[in-house]
Amino acid sequence: MTPEPIGVITSGLPLAPILTPLGLGLLLLLPMRRRWRVTLALASALLTLAFALLLMNATTGGVLVSELGGWKAPFGIVMAADRLGSFMSALAALCGVFTVWLMAAQPDPVRERHHSFALTSFLFAGVQLSFLTGDLFNLFVAFEVMLVASYALTVLGSTREQLREGFRYIVMNLSASALLVVACGLAYGTLGTLNFAHLAQRSAALGPNTTVTAVGVLLLIVFAAKGALFPLGFWLPGTYPAVPPATGAFFGAVLTKVGLYALIRVFTTVFNQDPGLPDTLLLLLGAVTMLYGALGAVSQREWRRILSFTVVGSVGYLAFGLGLDSPDALRASLAYLAVSVVVTLAMFLIAAVAERASGTRLVRARGFIEFLPLLAACFLLCALTVAGLPPSAGFVAKFDLVRAGLEGGTALAYAATASALLSSLITLYALLRVWSGFFWGRHPVSEPVRRVRWPERLPAYLASALVAALTVFAGPLLGYARGTADELGSNASYILGVLGEGPLDLPAPPTGDEVQQPEDAP
Repeated sequence: MTPEPIGVITSGLPLAPILTPLGLGLLLLLPMRRRWRVTLALASALLTLAFALLLMNATTGGVLVSELGGWKAPFGIVMAADRLGSFMSALAALCGVFTVWLMAAQPDPVRERHHSFALTSFLFAGVQLSFLTGDLFNLFVAFEVMLVASYALTVLGSTREQLREGFRYIVMNLSASALLVVACGLAYGTLGTLNFAHLAQRSAALGPNTTVTAVGVLLLIVFAAKGALFPLGFWLPGTYPAVPPATGAFFGAVLTKVGLYALIRVFTTVFNQDPGLPDTLLLLLGAVTMLYGALGAVSQREWRRILSFTVVGSVGYLAFGLGLDSPDALRASLAYLAVSVVVTLAMFLIAAVAERASGTRLVRARGFIEFLPLLAACFLLCALTVAGLPPSAGFVAKFDLVRAGLEGGTALAYAATASALLSSLITLYALLRVWSGFFWGRHPVSEPVRRVRWPERLPAYLASALVAALTVFAGPLLGYARGTADELGSNASYILGVLGEGPLDLPAPPTGDEVQQPEDAP
């Protein structure tokens, strides 16, 4: 008996986390009272999170596909959600809730008059589209939706710092987007498709091929620029401190991870038949980026500049794990990715409270443990997690990364592992210096302490509680990461999930009968 071909699981669920912030973002453009605007923005963020969690639960059983207009892959545009895409969608949606919460707690009449809530919703929609699109060209579209919103949020306010840093941010990302268009053209010219699953199928049939490898390296450069890997991430440490604290928290926690997600997608699902050169480049870039991020953090004196460099360092760890190209390293990278997103969010929210309380961006305020003892404890927990000290979740993930690096067996893998260990020590020193500089000691009587209301402090405390929860639930986190790494280890399930097992049927050309009825029809 001939087995039934595996069918594609079609569902509207992958569209829900994209359309929710997009649709409600359009509504936020309408004139309304601030109370209604805040309610709508919070409802949008919470609904997006609910849909993302439902998607994450549904994709444990396979890949879900949304076919736009009823056109099947690879001929039509599809949204495809596997374990990795839904995992990233949920992490981004979680950060979105905290971002809107802080925006609601810190009124900003000037930016709100210029639709900062709507722009933030469009940013969320672009990020969700990045994680759930099933083809390379729509990944470019997603980047543009995301970046246009982020450009506007970066320069909204028009301070000299914002315009200077926003210009560098825009020029760098536009250049990377132009390269991405070139890469899309080369991929289509070589393989005749842009659908991820179809690209994987055709590149596997072609085998190791110089042109395909060149396309992969070009994509690596593009996504390295989006992910702020050294030396292409020079724009990040100046840009993130220039935006408002709530926006900066989302930028720091999520935006660079979109570039890393694209690297994981391309080099595990799509182009995995000739990994030698991309892996070498990723190891090299990862090793240098880790050190650059750690040394940059030591060199800074302002809260969010220090944290921006730790974001750069975290990207280096992810590139290091991806470049090791082993199942254990990929599992550790995915676990570290989750930890990095949550702890970066918490650190930026803590910085927002600290800056508000001290009235300065500098960390040399001293003695704030007396006024904000819980915030001091939260920062210490997050600092240990970022540095990767036990018993934090950061230690669990970094320990696995270092072990995978030692098992790499090459000189470059050993060098990158040494860089990871050294960077952790330097980052720990940088963050402990922040803690001692801001919280420890006696506060100068001449310096005022500004009151920070509970609605402004609570997001920082809850995000720190999530960091602690990751430590408690490190086992389930590693289990989910293992399942995701196993799914990525063989792209067969993704290809079958999107294209199905049967032969590809070209859709029949339109005849006109679909829209025209005969004149004598009843």
